[in-house]
Amino acid sequence: MDDYQKLVVTQFFNPLPNLSQESCHQFVLHHIVPTLPKTSGKTEVKPSPFQGSMSYTAIVYLHSTHTDYRIVVQFRSEKQDLSAVAEATRIHGHIVPMVTYQGMYEGLFVYTSPFAAGTPYISVLMSSEDFELPLWKKMTTILDLADLVTRGARANKDIFDTTIVKLASTLDKIQHTINNYTFRNTSLKNSISACISKVLPQLRDLVVLPITLTHQDLAPFNYLIDPSTGRIKAVLDWDGAVYLPVGSNFHFVDSLLGFMTPKGWQDTEDRHDLEAAFYDRALCSLAAQGHKNVTKEQLESQKAIGMLLYGVERLLKFKDERSEHYLDGYLRGLSFIDQPV
Repeated sequence: MDDYQKLVVTQFFNPLPNLSQESCHQFVLHHIVPTLPKTSGKTEVKPSPFQGSMSYTAIVYLHSTHTDYRIVVQFRSEKQDLSAVAEATRIHGHIVPMVTYQGMYEGLFVYTSPFAAGTPYISVLMSSEDFELPLWKKMTTILDLADLVTRGARANKDIFDTTIVKLASTLDKIQHTINNYTFRNTSLKNSISACISKVLPQLRDLVVLPITLTHQDLAPFNYLIDPSTGRIKAVLDWDGAVYLPVGSNFHFVDSLLGFMTPKGWQDTEDRHDLEAAFYDRALCSLAAQGHKNVTKEQLESQKAIGMLLYGVERLLKFKDERSEHYLDGYLRGLSFIDQPV
């Protein structure tokens, strides 16, 4: 693990004085390894080089004469929704590793899954020269993401008028929230209001969008790529995935279109090309599944709703300038945000 990953692990165990990496490794050796296929060689337990803030992940190495196996063991502070993981595996196949619940250890939920090859996109990006990847490699990743977020699309069976009322109510709650929030960046409040005003008249067009199983945290540490090609090899952490109108999590794709600086969000020079390719691929994927009437405008408006829900929730949770920077950057990326209301 690098220094940042070590810090993440330390922060995870800080509120857990009776636990440590070593105690978790001992639990794996005594309770997980005996349930795995027997091997004639050495068994090792090591920390994963990539850690999340809400879990600790170890890897079991099973060495034998002819082959080696790796099993991922994760200790989580919250229980996973394995039905969502199973549904994601059904739709996306091998790129979603199956997860098995193994019980509890000292208040933590323990899960195992097959080892997923690949490196988190964010790690590949951070280890690249000047934190930049070649356009062709980013293009490969973003096209794979377009396939991922549109795969398994199906017609929305919800009642038309009821859905419109729910959407309008959701936007009204967001407006009420920002009206009572104290912003550091005062122009951000106006941008959010402008976005809501643009989306409200389009609700009748949005409720007819097909639905897809929507990953709720498709951040660049949750998809693993082949560093040499940019192809997505695995997508992790489907806990909490639900069926939502396609476009609801498109804001996560902005991680490939820009980056955060101390002064705020900065788009990459190739944003236009990458974004155009993403929407073209998404529309082609939907059309191939029988949803030929979906437009980019619909997808971008649904993206805006998902973005507002995600961004405002972060504002309320963290109440910091960084959360404002992210939401401001996401909003400025919408093609319609600077148009007069």
